[in-house]
Amino acid sequence: MSAGREQHTHAILVLQPDGNCGPDRIATWSAEHGIELNVYNMSESTKMPASLDGYDGLIVLGGDMGDRDTAEYPWLEDMRERLREAHRNDVPALGVCLGAQLLASALGGEVELGEPGLETGVVGIRVTEEGAGDPLMQGVSDVFHSGSMHNDAVVRLPQDAVLLASGDVYPNQAFRSGSTWAVQFHPEVSPASYEMWVGLEDHSANPELQARFDASVADFWRRDDLVAPECERLVSNFLNVVKSSAAVGADGASPQAS
Repeated sequence: MSAGREQHTHAILVLQPDGNCGPDRIATWSAEHGIELNVYNMSESTKMPASLDGYDGLIVLGGDMGDRDTAEYPWLEDMRERLREAHRNDVPALGVCLGAQLLASALGGEVELGEPGLETGVVGIRVTEEGAGDPLMQGVSDVFHSGSMHNDAVVRLPQDAVLLASGDVYPNQAFRSGSTWAVQFHPEVSPASYEMWVGLEDHSANPELQARFDASVADFWRRDDLVAPECERLVSNFLNVVKSSAAVGADGASPQAS
């Protein structure tokens, strides 16, 4: 746990499946909102809190493993249960990439290897009509851009989920179910972190793929002035929901849900 917890009014539990996929820019934006992130990194220990007691929100980040890899990473089911708990108890939660896929499967949706293949680099996201009225998308442009890197995808949304954003390659880019939100893209990732991800694997045996990755890194650095403000707005919207939900709960009323 972070030192100085008493200096913060709100705290979010962050579950990090992969040591290379941390909160990144979410850490900076959360600090600016006066919100503490308590990060549990599975590459350091697979233990995580058994409940959301004492937390005002939940974030589940991305990782190199997949939603269908529970046999190899049994703690993925623990993450699903924390997401179900958030959904049951109207605790604001945000799933990012793998976290979005875990939320989908936890609530009865379906995740598969994406038929269109790898989606990576800066991608365009279109806010749906329903998304335009959702708290997560307030102030975000009708078409905005974010970093992305994934092969798996949510192919069927959970029952009663609302599609908030779509894309040209993968249609289910963001959705909400009750107090829980999911984004297939990576609003948290900086160009430096994305470049690090690209460098983790050697694609020299596939020059075409290597060239694609190299071009995507250069493109991210070039367009980050476009990417960062929109992603900050989206994440800040979630952080504001966390704070307002906690304030309502502190007054003795039911926290904000759908």
